[in-house]
Amino acid sequence: MKKIVLIVAAALAMVACNSTKTYVVEGQISGLEGEVAIMDLSGEELMASATVTDGSFTMNVKSEGPAFTVLSINGQMMTPVFLDGSPIKIVGDMANPQTIVSGGTAANDGFAEFNAMQWELMGPVMSGEVTDDKVMEVFMEIEQRTAESYEKNADNLWGAYLFVSNKYREMETEEILATIEAYPADIQKMNEVALLKEYAEGRLKTGIGQRYIDITMPNVEGVEVPLSEVIAINKYVLLDFWASWCRPCMSELPYLHDAYKAYHPLGFEIYGVSLDEEEAAWKSTVEQQNMSWVNVSTLQGWNTPAAKAYSVDSIPANLLIDAEGRIVAKNLRGEALVEKLYELMGN
Repeated sequence: MKKIVLIVAAALAMVACNSTKTYVVEGQISGLEGEVAIMDLSGEELMASATVTDGSFTMNVKSEGPAFTVLSINGQMMTPVFLDGSPIKIVGDMANPQTIVSGGTAANDGFAEFNAMQWELMGPVMSGEVTDDKVMEVFMEIEQRTAESYEKNADNLWGAYLFVSNKYREMETEEILATIEAYPADIQKMNEVALLKEYAEGRLKTGIGQRYIDITMPNVEGVEVPLSEVIAINKYVLLDFWASWCRPCMSELPYLHDAYKAYHPLGFEIYGVSLDEEEAAWKSTVEQQNMSWVNVSTLQGWNTPAAKAYSVDSIPANLLIDAEGRIVAKNLRGEALVEKLYELMGN
């Protein structure tokens, strides 16, 4: 029996080892000396390193599957490297760092093409050749070309990077999930993609027509205030996510004041969740801006559990909840809040 157990354990260990892939990254960069490394996207995990000889290097990068990584040169992050095949070839010239790009695979070739386009458009802006009144046109052109690059590379890792970093913001929740489901299993397992899927599923749970998720947070006096208790004694509650450092949030305050003045006597309340991290900044803003409604915070910034529960990835953001606990509207900005309350509560 002991021998069988050992054989099974060895077999499992072999499977585990085989689940790790090796990606070969080769480089030839003019004028390069010192050390190179492949880091994870955060720049915190070293995945492989090598000493440069005559501008050349080779690294064997081990990863459980496709990954977004970064080439580091002598401790400085230089260019994205997409682990989607082998060999990946990095070329360029240290005299012109913008020329240092990876290639040889679909994703890396896609990024190299995008990078060349971006520098072609941004070079004149950075050198001052483009007048101020034309700068916006350049940025609009880059935005358009970025969209084209995404469409062209939607089925590879460069397209996936554009998707998880920004493209998803333009999509409805169902489209985000459908895009993720269309990826191969190994891309779906990537941490960045898995987190986006979790976020999208959270958005589905907090869509219009869904029941609210209860949260309990301390107010400015340190008293824990459950959202459920506020909903129980009001006809409508605006769950409002904001922060003192957020200028658009501050721009929304006049509209919140107008809504509160007109509809608080009729059963409207605001449950304001601050994503501040500095207690003094949060409390002073509440006082100075006369935010007399319910104000709560855990002072955890974007790590605030309530923000995660409601899949909040930008602020200002809000949800209007009725007395039955149903979400009836989302992201009512400007005069849209008063207009919605008038529709629901009259005048």
